[in-house]
Amino acid sequence: MAKPSHRPPVAGPPLIRTLARLGHPLLSSDSPALPAALGNWVDWNRAVALARALDGALPPAPDVAATLTREAVEEECARAHSAHRDAVHALVEALDDSLDAAELQRRHATLQRGQLTSTGRLRGRLRDLLAQGDAQCARLAEIDAVMEQALAPREFRLLDALGARLAAHAKATLAPADPETVDDTAPGTASSPSAPWPAALRDDVRELLLAELDLRFHPIEGLLAALHPHRAGPHAA
Repeated sequence: MAKPSHRPPVAGPPLIRTLARLGHPLLSSDSPALPAALGNWVDWNRAVALARALDGALPPAPDVAATLTREAVEEECARAHSAHRDAVHALVEALDDSLDAAELQRRHATLQRGQLTSTGRLRGRLRDLLAQGDAQCARLAEIDAVMEQALAPREFRLLDALGARLAAHAKATLAPADPETVDDTAPGTASSPSAPWPAALRDDVRELLLAELDLRFHPIEGLLAALHPHRAGPHAA
């Protein structure tokens, strides 16, 4: 009798690996393969829209402002990514024992709203630029627009759940082993200055938030790469 085959675990992006290390895996060994998962995520209406984007007539290229150049948008993407990274580092540096896990979750939600707005705007501008190019670029812009609409709700729910996972990890790490042994005169109590969270915990927070940021920028990086289809590689003549 043939034995059932088991897919080997996929390492996945840094966000998945970080969550698994912290004890909050998003994937299990029996998770469906990507094609099957996409079949569950994309409903009938979105599937029809995707088929049209793949094979149908392309819509007219949108009118774009004269200032919407490849160089300008690339610089805007780089500035946005740098600004979001700085915001993550600032959040981590501000973590001390005057804050609790619930406050971390609230501040993380604020970061997420800013990233969502920023990446959505940049992704749209990159599609506008691609639509001005040849048929392949215009087709890619159309497909990306449909895929964003189809997958955005699920992506939002999954990434929104990160705040609760991060807060649970922080709460478990910060909780004293025995509440009765807490020293009211220890650093960080009302009678002394606040002390930073443990370095290992702050590193965990930083790693997870930066991995989330990089995941949000993956579509942007793909669209940026599509704007340079003929960029010479390191071994080009």
